[in-house]
Formats: sequence, structure tokens, C-alpha cells
Amino acid sequence: MKSKIKPMTPGVPHSARIRAYLAGAVVTAGLCGVAWSAYALQVHEADHYRQLAERQHALNVDIPAPRGDVIDAVGRPLAVSADADSIWANPREIKDVTDTAEKLAKLTGGDAGALELKLGVDRKFVWVQRQVSRETAASVRAAKLPGIVVAKEPRRWYPGKTIGGPVIGRADIDNRGLEGIELSMNDALVGSRGEGQAVRDARGRKMFADGLSQPEPGATVQLSLDRSIQAIADKALADTVIANKAKSGTVVVLEVSTGRVLAMSSYPTYDPNSTESHGGARNRPVTDAFESGSVMKVFTVAAAMEEGMIKADTGFDTASFVVGPKRIIDVHPYKYLTVNDIIKHSSNVGAAKIALRLGREKLYAYLLRFGFGAKTGIELPGEQVGMMRNGSRWREIELATIAYGYGLTVTPLQIAAGLAALGNRGVYHPPRIIDKVIDPDGTVLYQPLGESRQMVTPKTAEAMRKILGTVFEGGKEGGTAKDIIVPGFKCGGKTGTAHKYDHETKKYAPDRYLSSFAGLAPIDNPRLAIVVMVDEPSGGVYYGGKVAGPVFGTVASETLRYLGVPGTTMVCPPPPPGYNPYLDPAVKTCLPGPKSVAVPKPLAAATPAVPVPAPVIEDVEVAAPIAPEPGSIVIPDFTGLGVARALDLAREAHLPVDLKGSGRVVSQDPAPGSVVAPVRITLTFSDGAAPR
Repeated sequence: MKSKIKPMTPGVPHSARIRAYLAGAVVTAGLCGVAWSAYALQVHEADHYRQLAERQHALNVDIPAPRGDVIDAVGRPLAVSADADSIWANPREIKDVTDTAEKLAKLTGGDAGALELKLGVDRKFVWVQRQVSRETAASVRAAKLPGIVVAKEPRRWYPGKTIGGPVIGRADIDNRGLEGIELSMNDALVGSRGEGQAVRDARGRKMFADGLSQPEPGATVQLSLDRSIQAIADKALADTVIANKAKSGTVVVLEVSTGRVLAMSSYPTYDPNSTESHGGARNRPVTDAFESGSVMKVFTVAAAMEEGMIKADTGFDTASFVVGPKRIIDVHPYKYLTVNDIIKHSSNVGAAKIALRLGREKLYAYLLRFGFGAKTGIELPGEQVGMMRNGSRWREIELATIAYGYGLTVTPLQIAAGLAALGNRGVYHPPRIIDKVIDPDGTVLYQPLGESRQMVTPKTAEAMRKILGTVFEGGKEGGTAKDIIVPGFKCGGKTGTAHKYDHETKKYAPDRYLSSFAGLAPIDNPRLAIVVMVDEPSGGVYYGGKVAGPVFGTVASETLRYLGVPGTTMVCPPPPPGYNPYLDPAVKTCLPGPKSVAVPKPLAAATPAVPVPAPVIEDVEVAAPIAPEPGSIVIPDFTGLGVARALDLAREAHLPVDLKGSGRVVSQDPAPGSVVAPVRITLTFSDGAAPR
């Protein structure tokens, strides 16, 4: 009898049992899948999702470093950084783009359509408007627009405005140097940016996490420029270029004993604070090379004198003569001139004959020694070498014309450096404009070594100084600089008037000139080497002594008095209240002459200026009473003046000044009218906060 197998679950159909098994298997598989997914999330894909969470709730923060300051030789600010308000947006947090754009346009003065396009992008960050006024920033903050943020960022500010503008240069809105010192010293000025991570809370606010590195400010760059001397040169040059309807102009002022640049002026100039186009403004003393004309005679004569071929009293037949295909002539012909008179009267014939005696190889070697045909190495961008062919390739006519400044091009800075060497007992110092670079803790990171080389002997240099001094002699047989007035000081120098080459006609233009003057002040113990060039004067006068010479006179006299250098001729009595050295005629009481002298009448419209203390020679009768007492000054009233005009007035008064804020002067210390010894004056402007 066969036995029957009993079911495991009595009463449950077989099909139901199958379904139960399948359901259990599915549930088990699902649980295994969940477990595997959890395992994968926790282990295999943990990094991916961790990074995703960090992107959603945390953000990397880049903190800009404050750009270092640029200061002048005595510590006055030329370029500084201050906080400015800027507006940015997170478009992903903006609910109504059109409405937000319209509201922002009303608050900022922007275009609603352009703003709507900017705010409609799928990004977390876009700039709306940078470096806005404080009033605009306050209005946007008050509006509390979703996704719109007002934040602080550094902005570059140039307190002197146009003073030294092309030299200082400018930085862009992202604090990157674009021109001038801002460009050449950018690596030192930028500093190191800070970085770290911030976490957003539920409201989207930033909470900084640990490990935030603070930014390191950039280094301070101290220039050799003196802002007061720079202002003197800028003003004198601008007045002359405008008065003579010239194309442009340059001034370089070097300290003879060191080669330090005390001033470097260009006109047209510009205000680095302005975002407008700067047109033709550039740092011309280093970027522009010219055929300088008769100024080069100085170096031709010095070379031949150093070789022992000539002395100051060596005579030459200076009648016109033919060299190759050209006849060399003088504008004011003389039959016979000594070497001294060749410089004094600026004889092309005499200079050419000296060069022919010297020879092409030696003249070329000396011009190289004087620094021509090579960069000076100054710490500025865009320096030009100039053009000077190798001397072995000079034709005889080139040798003759190079002697008086045609056939080679040079920069004003090269001329100033070579001339300074003649004023420094023949020792050449490469010109420099950086005094030192200082990091935020006061450590000096860089300071020029002060290299030098003997260019000519002290004997030759002294002989050349004496010759240059005769160029200022007056009278019927006076030199080409006899009309240049340098109140209080005996100076020396050389005039230059060069025809400009027209590259279209390939000829020298008969009506286009470069007027120049290069001089030493004072001549007996030179402190300053000054070079002035005025390009294409068109006001009817074009001779170097008439156009560039007066700039030299103003800059030399004002700078020497500012530096406290004792006068070498009859000393000016202090000018009366209201005297403005840029508007009134030169004070001829400073020149040797009659014992009874007159003081110029003040201009009715002139800003009251301060009498400059100066020793008074006993036998000089002054036509008007002079006050205050010697050694003291009257503090002028700066109230209501802007920064630029306040700096001008302080310079005219020979007062060092500290500036607080921007806008217009609202208070000063000492008070107006105070009679005190020369002191540093503090001016507070209408916006007493950090300048914007």
C-alpha cells in the first residue's frame, strides 16, 4: 500500500505557497538592495555627495589683499587704497528678475534692460555695479532686494590727482597695475590674497569656518619723487605748453649727487582717479626719444676735452663749411670762436669741427659712456633706448651733425643723467625713481645699490661747468640763455632748438621745432640737473632759450628755495601777500643790479599766499614793507579748497601738509592767520572718513 506525503501547511493551496515564497524573495532582494545602496552611499559615493553638499551649503571665500601704498620721498601719499561700496547679485535668489532690475535701475541710475539681462543668468554671482557712491550704496541696502548684496572692496585713490599722474600710473578696478609705477612695481604692491571657507545657514548668511587665512597687504613703495617739486614742475610745464600752443612737453629734475628723480613731468597729463580716456598722455621723459639739437654739443665738447684735444680757450674758424653733400652753417654766424664761445653762442660749425677732430670712434665711445644708445634702467615701464647707429658706420656728415644733435635720438632722461654726471665731478649715477620697498612690518625688501661710474675726470667736469655758466651771461655778447631768470641763483646750461624730421616728406620740416633746455643749478655746486623739452611750439616763438628756458628758471628757483639751498646771487626779499610765482612776472630783484629794487604789486584776484622767509641783504632797499618777522610765516586760509588747490597753496607756502578725508577743506591746524615758525599743517576735508 502506497503512503501519501502530507502537505507542510495543511489546508493551504500549493499556488498560495508559491506566491508567498516569491513575495519573500522579492522583499529580501529589496532589503538587500536598500542595504547595498546605503553601503554605496556611505562608502563608495561618500566623497561625491560630500562635495555636492559642500557646494550647496558652503562656498570658498577669496579675500582680496589691500594694495600697498605708493608714497613720495618724505612719506606723503601718492597712491593709496580705501574701501569702496560695490553691488553684486546672486541671480538664483532673485524671484522677480524684471521687478528687481527696474528697482535697481532707479537706485543706481543704470539701464533696466541691461540689468534684467545680467540678473537673468543661471549663476550665483554677477557684478551689478562697482565702486558706487555711498549714497547709492545706502539706498540699495535700504531697499533690501532679495539676491542683491552691497559689499566693500578696495579701491585705488590718488590724492594728488594730476600731480605726477603719468609717473604713478594707475590700477584697474580689480587693483591690477596698468601703467607707471603701478605697473612696474605691481608684484610688490599686490600682496597675498586671503582664502577660506564659509558655510551658509538656513537664511543664506555666511558663517566662517575654521582655517580662514587672512590677506597680507602689499608692500609700500617709496619713490624718490618729492610731491612738492613734482607740483612745481607740472605747473611750470603746463603753463608753458599752453602759452606756446605746443603739442606736448617734458621736465626731468634729477638730484645731481645720487641720480634720484625728484620730479618727472609730462604734458598732456591725466588724473589716475578718472576712468575717462587719457588721450595722448604718457610718461614722455622715458617713452619719447627725439633729435635733441644743440644740447648734444655739451657732450661733444666734453668728450674732446677729456681726450685732451681742446681746452676752453682753443679757437676755431667758424665760417660755414662743406662736409660731404651738405654745407654746415650757423643761424648767427661768427668768424672765429673759442670752445667756450661755441657753447655760449651755440655754434653748429664749431661743434662739427670739434667732432671731426675727435673722430667717429671716439665720439661714439664717449656718447655710449654718457649713457646714450642704452636704457638707463630706471624702474619704469616703456623706457626707450633711442637710436644711435654704431660709430663705425657713420659717414663724415653724420659725425658732423651728431655733434650738434641730429642723426641720433635720445630721451630727456638720458640727457638729464649725462648732464648730472658733469655736475657731479664726472661721476655718473644711473637715474632711479625707487627709494625703497617696505613690507607691512617695516622690513626693507629692496633698496637701490647706488651704482656709479667715472664718466670723465673731475677736471673736465669742472671745466664744462664753467663753460655752461657763461651761457647765462648777459650783455651784447651774452649767451643764448641770457634772458632766462633764475631768481637768487647762478646757473649753467645749454639751449637747444631742433627742426623736426617729417617722415612723410622725408625732410626736416621748416616750421616744426623741438625747443629744449638742459641745465645745472646752482652751477658752482650743482644740486639739480633739469631738462626741459617743449614739442612743436606754435605761438610764434620757438627758440629753446625763449620757450623751454623759462620753465628751467621757474623750476630751478622754486625747487632750490624749497630745498633750502642758500642763494648764490642777490637774494630775493620775501614776496608780498598775494604774490603768485606762476602768475606774476619773475622778481628781478634777485638779480645783480641796482641797489634800489621794487617788489611786484599783488594781483587782486590771486589767492593770498605766504611770504617765503629768506635772508635780506643789508644794502638792498625794499620799496614796500615786508612782514612777518624773519623765520616766521602767516598760515594761509585753506577753507573751502579742494585737494589739488590745497596742495598747490601749501606748496606755494612751503608748508608740509597732512590730508584727512576728501572733498573740500572744513578745518585746519594751525588756524588761518597764525604767525608761526614753519610747521606741518593738517587739513581736514568735508568727508573726514577714509578717502574714496
